[in-house]
Amino acid sequence: MAKKISRSDAIGEQGIAHIRKIVAAMEYLFYETGGVEAGIDGSIEIRDPATGEVANQIVQFQSKATRNPLPGKSELSFSWPCNENDIDYWTFGTAPVVLIVVDVKNDKAYWKDMRAWFGDPQNRATRKVVFDKSADLFNADAASALREVAQTARPGSYYSAPRQSEWLTPNLLRVSALAKTIFWAPTDAKSVREFWGRVQEHVRYPPGETILRGGAALSFHDLDTHPWREACDTGAMEEFDVSEWSHSDDPDRERDFVALLNCAMKEMVRREMSYDRRHYSLYFRPNPGGRERKITYFAEAKKADRSVAKPYRTKDGQVKFWRHSAFQWQFIRIGEEWYVQITPTYHFTRNGREKDKFGGEHLAKIKRMEWNNDVRGQFGMWRAYLATDTQTDMFSDAYPFLSFAPVEKLAADFGVPDELWKPVRETPADIEGLLI
Repeated sequence: MAKKISRSDAIGEQGIAHIRKIVAAMEYLFYETGGVEAGIDGSIEIRDPATGEVANQIVQFQSKATRNPLPGKSELSFSWPCNENDIDYWTFGTAPVVLIVVDVKNDKAYWKDMRAWFGDPQNRATRKVVFDKSADLFNADAASALREVAQTARPGSYYSAPRQSEWLTPNLLRVSALAKTIFWAPTDAKSVREFWGRVQEHVRYPPGETILRGGAALSFHDLDTHPWREACDTGAMEEFDVSEWSHSDDPDRERDFVALLNCAMKEMVRREMSYDRRHYSLYFRPNPGGRERKITYFAEAKKADRSVAKPYRTKDGQVKFWRHSAFQWQFIRIGEEWYVQITPTYHFTRNGREKDKFGGEHLAKIKRMEWNNDVRGQFGMWRAYLATDTQTDMFSDAYPFLSFAPVEKLAADFGVPDELWKPVRETPADIEGLLI
C-alpha cells in the first residue's frame, strides 16, 4: 500500500512557507519548531535591518492555513475559533504568541497578538479571534508592529512573592433604581425597521428603551402615548410591575429584561456618547465643532480631570486620529440584585466620527502599556460619571429608567505587589501620551 501525505498536511506546509516568505521580506529570522509541539509552530527573532543586530527578542507563532473561504459573512473581517487549552497555552507563557491565519488560495495572511486580544475578558469569553482584513494583514509592512509585540515578553524566571493584604476594586456598579413599569403592546409591524420607521415619522430621534419580541413591543415607555401609539395596538396594551421581569426565573424574560437595560444604558449617555456596534462599547464624542472633550470628576475623594476625546496630530498640525475613552458593559444578576460590569477601553476614529482603520493597532499598544493603576483610574472615572450622586450634574436631570451606585471595595487577606510581576513599562515615541 502506497504511503500518503494528507491534503491538510500539504496545506499546512504551504501556510508555513508563506509565513517564512513574509518573515524573510521583513529581514527577520525564522525558526520552525519541527517535531513534537504543543501549539507553537515556530518563532520569529527580531533583527535590526539597518545594523544586522539581534538581541534575542522572540515572537512565537501558531500557523493556521486553509484553502476554504475565511469564516464569517463580512467582506472586511472574519473570525477564527480557538480551543480553550490553546488560549491558556498562548497567553500564559513568557514569550508573546501571535496567531497567523494563512489564506492559501488568495496568498494572504492575517495575524493577532494573542496576549493582547485575549486579555480582553469579552474576547476571552467568545474564544474567537476577529481579524480585520485590512489592519491585521501579515505582510512586510507589519514588521514594526511585530517588533513591538516582541518587546512585551515577560521575564523568564518567577519566584515566590511576599504576600500582603490589599483592597480590591470590583469593576461593578449596583443598579440602584429602575423603571417602575414595563409596558407590552402588540404591533402589526413586520420588522424592527418598519416599527421604528413608523415611530420616526412622528419623532425623528425617539428614545430607544423599546424592543420587539414575538409581534409585540416591550418598553419602559407608556406605549399609549405619542409616538408609540402610532406603531402599537394600545387597546390591547398590558402593564407589568418591573419586578415581574427583573426577578423572574424565566430565562426568556431575563434576556428581554437585559435587552431593555442595554437600551437604557445607551439612552442614558446618548447626549455625549456614541455606540460602537462592532465592539459593543460606548465612547465619548468630541465637543461640538470637533473640539477636544474633557471632564472633571471626583475619584478617591480627589478632583481629577481627563481628556475623553482627544485628537493626535502630525508635526505639521494635521489630525492623525482621535482617541476616545470608552467602556464595554454587561448586566449580571447576583441573587435579587442587578449589577453592571464595566470594562474600560478605547475607541479610535479618523476625524472624531469615522472609524480609524488602525484603531486595533492603537488599542493593542495601549493595552500592552497599561498597568493595574491605569485601568483602575479609568474605572474610577466611569464610576464617577455613571453613579447616582453625579448623574444629576452629568446628565442635567437624573435619568428616569436606570441609575447606579458604587460598590464598596473588598478586603483581601493576601496580594502580590505589582512590581514583582509586571514588565518594565515602555512608552513608544509614536504613541506617547495615549494614556493621558
